[in-house]
Amino acid sequence: MFLLPFAAASIATAVPSNDPSLQPDLSRSEALVRADQLFARFDLNQDGVITHGEAEVEGSKLMLLRAITGRDSAPGLGGHTLEYLKARFGGAAFVTRPQFEAAWLAHFDAMDTNHDGILTAAERVAAVRGR
Repeated sequence: MFLLPFAAASIATAVPSNDPSLQPDLSRSEALVRADQLFARFDLNQDGVITHGEAEVEGSKLMLLRAITGRDSAPGLGGHTLEYLKARFGGAAFVTRPQFEAAWLAHFDAMDTNHDGILTAAERVAAVRGR
């Protein structure tokens, strides 16, 4: 199974809690930047694709760090991004940057229920509860 933990990520700064109600509002353009940052983090050999092996290596590191610290160093859009990406790319041998960006923005758009291009804490919480 292809594994991509934590889809919308600000690599430079960690969110102090996994609680989606505490995460700041996120614009669609900011979500795209986060997607690109996360893609770069997982594309270990920088060849423009994330392979199953790369996802396993980096994903394992992130999940271990989360288990130890209780925090995501690469937080997702709404606390359930891992599940979304696993469902989207589960059978794929690799994922390209355009595929990753498209899936990330589709996830953002689905959670942005009022379609104003801003993902709020309330929308994140509703998405997580609706899993």
